[in-house]
Amino acid sequence: MQWKQRCLLLATAGCAALVLGAAEPVTFHKDIEPLLQAHCQGCHRPGEIGPMPLLTYQNTRPWAKAIKEAVLARKMPPWFADSGAQHYLNDASLSDADIQKLTAWADSGAPEGDSADSPAPLKYVDGWTIGQPDLIVEMPHAYEVPPSGTIEYTYVILPTHFTEDRWVTAAEIRPGNRSVMHHAALHVRPPGSKWLREYPTGEPFVPATGTGNELRPSDEWLTNYAPGRPAYGLPPGTAFLVKAGSDFVLQFH
Repeated sequence: MQWKQRCLLLATAGCAALVLGAAEPVTFHKDIEPLLQAHCQGCHRPGEIGPMPLLTYQNTRPWAKAIKEAVLARKMPPWFADSGAQHYLNDASLSDADIQKLTAWADSGAPEGDSADSPAPLKYVDGWTIGQPDLIVEMPHAYEVPPSGTIEYTYVILPTHFTEDRWVTAAEIRPGNRSVMHHAALHVRPPGSKWLREYPTGEPFVPATGTGNELRPSDEWLTNYAPGRPAYGLPPGTAFLVKAGSDFVLQFH
């Protein structure tokens, strides 16, 4: 026992001396803020669906323990595809190393660290992300979200009033209140289609089930909206044909 104690206390010949340094602390500005920018702030910022902003240390610190629980359970960021099957370009999930960082930060008291380590804040576009559109089609009336209950997938038919064929290179859906919009999808109904013809234009409705009319055509999707998802634009030199007399069919939830 005395020999072992001597080897631990003294770096004498024949003894292996180990110098163990403390692990570098995980801090908000150096380690956590870049993760929030890459995976969270698209939804967790003012006007988006995230219930609280995660843009600064001050508004993130109170949620440290909740963030830890959400990432350990892989509830956040939401990603339901099996990334082990193949690689996805828009994979929003956190790596195991990222989850370990967030957990260590919460467990250590969520230290702020040096603000000099903070990455440059992201700049979000206020308005149309595809640039000023050539055409804006609006719902004639706002949809009133009920305070409780189940909201079924709802549709509204919006005439384009196109008198000639048009080619669309980019499209974007902008909800009036993004904090309550789960998703929206825009389809094109060409003039010869019988899809949803029994419903009036401009008025929200829920299609009757069992008739097949609630199913959308598979080849007439134009664009969609989901929290944090960028607007859709076609590759250069390509466009989507919208024939004269077509209608837009907006589905939202």
